Formats: sequence, structure tokens, C-alpha cells
Amino acid sequence: MKRKLKDYFKISIFGFSMGAANVIPGVSGGTMAFILGIYEELIDSIRAFASSQALKDLLGFKFKKLYDELPWRFLLALGIGVGIALLTLAKFLSFCLDKHRELTFALFFGLVLASIVTVLKQVKKWGITRYIAITAGALIAFLIVTLVPVETPHVWWNLFLCGIIIICAMILPGISGSFLLLVLGQYKYVLGAVNMLISVPIALVKNEKMPEPDVIYSALLTLFWIISGCIIGLGSFSHLLNWLFKKYHDITVATLIGFMIGSLWKLWPWQIITKVVVKLHKEVYELSLPLANPQLEVYKAAGAKITPVVTKNILPALNSTFYYAVLLAATGFAAVIIMEKFAAEKE
Repeated sequence: MKRKLKDYFKISIFGFSMGAANVIPGVSGGTMAFILGIYEELIDSIRAFASSQALKDLLGFKFKKLYDELPWRFLLALGIGVGIALLTLAKFLSFCLDKHRELTFALFFGLVLASIVTVLKQVKKWGITRYIAITAGALIAFLIVTLVPVETPHVWWNLFLCGIIIICAMILPGISGSFLLLVLGQYKYVLGAVNMLISVPIALVKNEKMPEPDVIYSALLTLFWIISGCIIGLGSFSHLLNWLFKKYHDITVATLIGFMIGSLWKLWPWQIITKVVVKLHKEVYELSLPLANPQLEVYKAAGAKITPVVTKNILPALNSTFYYAVLLAATGFAAVIIMEKFAAEKE
């Protein structure tokens, strides 16, 4: 596909939206790609890189052919946008979630709800199979986002399997890969490995005591198996999705819309937090609420990063925050509908 520079700039803006969405629990990068109309091209581009032909050309040193034929420009523009969002917007959105959680979730609830309405048009012909697909997708997503974290062994085969699962989840709309990592009982363990490796260059610069070699080796091994699973899962799952889009387009789209519908449960603005993960320096703790509230305040004062991991949806109280939340949800809903109408008229 021949594109101009302004087209790649637009793709980078889409990537920025995907990167911002990844910060919000219940909104995945796949959701934004689906909403923005680049989901199928994204899957096809990943499949092209993971194809046997690309591997043959790479082993045959046919770099000119790879340069000309692979959709690296699309993925690079998208990746730049995602990277900029994570570097610039992640902290702001994290602040919004911490200080104005209800209002932030309300805005995204409205955005995703309106997106479901607009994306329904992508199903060319509705029938019983499409209705079954959208219902099944919604039920699967609902069951996933309401799962309670469990403990699983930190062994190589389980880490590899978790890598496959979380990368597949990140591709699918409405399902967060980091949330599934939490459900699989590996979030704290993997986060600890990342923190361990980050502490190594910091210790070198500050001339502090280095972690033990076996601890560093264990952290490297943990990330190796997670990343290996992600690579294998990304390549194989993109092939499957690409095949499904070509053979069963309407059923596949209906199922993905169902995932978005099911994920709305996770974006319900009015929630109470029952369990959090606390990251303080190199240590990671899990605390249950409300019994740990006094302890939580101590961690906050010490500058800890606190991430809610288990929540419970509740009915809203009729106060000023409720009306602001409804207004933001309506604003997000209207913005998507207006943009979709404008894009349709332009097309």
C-alpha cells in the first residue's frame, strides 16, 4: 500500500491512541486498533513478518526484498506513536486513575460504548451465527475480566505459556495482557524480575552494591521465557486471526465486538478496590482492602506505586461526581459518533 508522509503521521496518531489505551485497565491496544479501523491491517502486517517466506528471505540475506515487501513502515509509524504515548501520557493517565478514577473510567466507558455502535456496521450481513458469535465473545470477555488472581508455579514452561496467553490477549479487543498476567499469578514475579534488571545499571552508576549473580541470572531467565512465549504467540495467533478474517469475516468481527461488550464490565466507573499491588523501590507487595487501608497510607507517603488488581462494581451515589461522570461518558460517546459520521461523509 503506497502512503504519503501525512498518512504515516496519521498512523502514528493511531499508535498514540493505542499506547494511551494500554494504561487504562479494561482497554487494550487491540480495542483502539479495532475502533480506528486498522485492526485487520495490523494483524496482516504482523503475519507478514512472522511468515515462513520472511524467514527464508532473512536466512538467504535478501534484505532488499524484505525492505521492499514487508510492511515495516506501517508498524514503525504505529510503534513510534505507541512509544510516545507511553513516555508522555502514561504518567498523566496514571495520575487521572489515581485521583479521578470514576471520571476517567466514565470517559473511556463512553468511548468504547460508542465504538461498539459504530463498529457494528462492519458486519456486512447479520444472521443467527453472527448473533451467537457476538454473545459468545461478550460472555468470554466478561468471564476473563472477572477472574480472580490465582497462584501458579514460576517454572519455565508456565512462564512461556503465560507469554503466549498475554500477547494473544493484547491483540484481542477488550482484554488486557497485563491483567491476564495478574490473573495467572505471574504479575508480581515478572515485575520483580524487571525491577531487578533495572536496578543493575542504577547500582553501577551510583556505585552501590550489585545484586547477586544468581539473582540477576534468574531475572534474565524469567524475562527470556516470557518474551519467547510472546514472540511465538504473536506470530502464530496473527496467522490464525488473518485466516479467520479472510474465511469468516463477519463472524470474526462479531466475536471481537462481543469482546468489547464484555470488557465494559471492567470499565464500569463506579467500583470499590478490594486488592492492590504496591511497588516500593525494589519490593512488590499485595494488600487486601479495606483492612490494609492504614498500611496503604504509609506506602503512599513513602512514594510507592499502587496498582488496583481486584475490584467490585457497585451502584453509583447520586452526588456531583456522578453527574460529572455521566457528562464525560456522554461526551466520549458523542465524540466517537460525530467523528465516525464525519469520516463516513469524507469517504
